Amino acid sequence: MKFDKRWLILFVIIVSAVCTTIYLNQNHSNDTITEEYLDVDNGDQKINWDKYPTTDIRLTETITLSTSGTYHVTGSLDDGSIIINNSQSIIRLILDNVFIKNNDGPAIIDKAGDELVIELVGENTLEDSDSYSESYEEDVTGAIYSKADLTIGGEGTLNITANYQDAIIGKDDLKFSGGTYNIAANDDGIRGKDSIYITGGNFFIESTADAIKTTNETDAGKGFILIENGSFNISALGKGIKSVKNILINGGNYDIESYDDAIHSDNYISVSGGNININSKDDGIHANQKLIIDGGEINTSDAYEGLEAQVVTINDGKIRLNTIDDGINTGGGADESSKNRQGANIFDSDENCVLTINGGDIYINSSGDGLDSNGWLYINGGKTIVDGPTNNGNGALDAGAGIVMNGGTVLAVGASGMAESLGSNSSIFNASIYLDSAQSSGTLIEIKNSANDTIFEYTPTKTFSHIAIGLPEFKFGETYTIYLNGEEYQSFTISENTTMVGRDLNQQMMPNSNSRPAKR
Repeated sequence: MKFDKRWLILFVIIVSAVCTTIYLNQNHSNDTITEEYLDVDNGDQKINWDKYPTTDIRLTETITLSTSGTYHVTGSLDDGSIIINNSQSIIRLILDNVFIKNNDGPAIIDKAGDELVIELVGENTLEDSDSYSESYEEDVTGAIYSKADLTIGGEGTLNITANYQDAIIGKDDLKFSGGTYNIAANDDGIRGKDSIYITGGNFFIESTADAIKTTNETDAGKGFILIENGSFNISALGKGIKSVKNILINGGNYDIESYDDAIHSDNYISVSGGNININSKDDGIHANQKLIIDGGEINTSDAYEGLEAQVVTINDGKIRLNTIDDGINTGGGADESSKNRQGANIFDSDENCVLTINGGDIYINSSGDGLDSNGWLYINGGKTIVDGPTNNGNGALDAGAGIVMNGGTVLAVGASGMAESLGSNSSIFNASIYLDSAQSSGTLIEIKNSANDTIFEYTPTKTFSHIAIGLPEFKFGETYTIYLNGEEYQSFTISENTTMVGRDLNQQMMPNSNSRPAKR
């Protein structure tokens, strides 16, 4: 009996795919952080306000509150403030069409309270001075400043002009449960030390530094930002949303324009819902450690890099990235952009850097690398389209350790100079196609099977000279034909994990095999 080596090749492919999957499962789990790992404070919900007295106050001068209870506040102050100065106090302020301006400090300050709840009714306006008197502690820098747990909600509006530095400061846990906020800040918009927890509200923030941020780096379970819902319109000269620990976005609508990263965590970011639109001079979403996307929509109309972390895992969601440099980047190290230029992050090559795509609908238009991992790139599902770079110094795909495709659909087009295939260890058959000449933008690519059925088609938005394509429809031993703008270009037969088609950079004919190593 004559031995058919094609069966041996197919056996090697299957064994390789199984080993790769085992490696992925053992070494690269998602390690998702959920709310149960966060020290979320809902102390405001445990308060029975019926047991406390209610007092009506019409503002005529600065008031100091030291007794627990509800205070229904109306009226206006042209120069004054509301002061809370009792470490045991539990106070609810109902701001009912209030105007407060302070000429030498904050509009509302809780110096030592236990719990402060602000309920918004009607239209309320707060403004601080552009300098604070020496009577205030050094860290008092906000139009609203609270050492107590602070919750703000209601159905009203709060307008804040922060002339000195920050608009709202919570030195403990800071929570928003509703309301509309129009904030103009001379530094940060909203700053919480231990946490920021948002369950609803409409936020319009203009800041000369960060729009929303937390600062507690040391306490376990603190330093996080958790957003369940809300609407956010942010313009920041710093970062849009920044946490020293973790950020969890479970819903909401976001329009973020930032000079620095639009969403940044020194540790971990999770996105499971919401509609996020970004225009950033730096990264769209950046986590120093892990970024996990389980759902929602993410769009960067403009960013230096779209998504970046040491480990990026995409399980679901709709993602559209337009970037000056890389679309998605995994690298080992912290964001060092401030030490050089915007987006110039210092990353060392590291096999622990992993980009995994398990699902989702992903489109990338990048001038740098499209999918870029300093370590591994795994594609296990979803649909990924990359309109990659037109210069030969970058590639639509770039992985330092290797690329493994076990599922999904991928098309990556771009320049051929640094082009990489979808991996010789892949269990999904793929083709690496070098074209004889660069094709213009708007050229229709069609892949047809031997029955002349179109199994894939796409029209790139930029010039391209290389096509990397992996399809579940590709079958071992079958022949497929490439059409460009309706004209037959070339046929190829799937004979290896990666079938090479066309010419390499040195214009040498590529065999229909996988003998060519991937560039690093």
